Amino acid sequence: MQCLLTALKAESQPLIDHFGLTKDSSFLFPVFKRDNLYLIGIGVGKKRIKDRIETFCKHFIHEKIQFINIGIAGGNHSSTKIGACYLLHKIKDETTGKTYYPDILIKHNFEEKSLVTVDSVISDGEGAYKGLVDMEASEIFNVCSSLVPVHRLAFLKIVSDYMNLEFEEIIAQPISNLIALYLDSIELFLSQLEGMLIEENKILSEDDLIWINETVQKISLTKTQSLQLLQRAKGFRLRTIESPFPELQNKSSLNKTSQKIYFKQICDQLSA
Repeated sequence: MQCLLTALKAESQPLIDHFGLTKDSSFLFPVFKRDNLYLIGIGVGKKRIKDRIETFCKHFIHEKIQFINIGIAGGNHSSTKIGACYLLHKIKDETTGKTYYPDILIKHNFEEKSLVTVDSVISDGEGAYKGLVDMEASEIFNVCSSLVPVHRLAFLKIVSDYMNLEFEEIIAQPISNLIALYLDSIELFLSQLEGMLIEENKILSEDDLIWINETVQKISLTKTQSLQLLQRAKGFRLRTIESPFPELQNKSSLNKTSQKIYFKQICDQLSA
């Protein structure tokens, strides 16, 4: 199952129209669906995200869900372009200082960028932020990563302004037109993500994926290392259907060298 997450109606409507989604009246907040594709309107900012996503997930306890956040963001004029679509590889919450790393395990055609999530619209921050800015991504990651493995999260952001507009000016823009430009690319991206989910269903169990996710987070694996771990884990599971994965040691502080050594030890155990 795939679930699109959008903040504004202007972001949702092109996706609803393109994918032929219809309203699901069993929810008290905006939810649209067609087959195994859903869309949740999470609202602007962080306040409704946790309640809406957790409520949605209670209806699909046994489903494997991918969450894809699609929406607009402010950009820096020297590193982004108005109307360009970027895939996030790093998200920082300005208020808490926490940093999150989406783990994209598929090949894609989007340029990757980092983003800062803020609590209010930035209308004079063009020089203060090097990448992108939004008001939802960090909370989406924080909530969804407690429900599904990190590699089932993805964030696509289209630049609507250079952090020089008030909220009323932003929503007055033709946001739906910006989203519409990327509908075909979004559909291809969703298809690629779905292929990864099918592969998961064939080989790895939910517990296996939780172990992979914990390993990635505990020893701060890079994207390349995460891909390597996923492939080794698949091979291990194909050879040993019921054997547990290696028990993780408590590695609270690893430098670059010791991290590589420990990662190699895990890979060697999976390959044995």
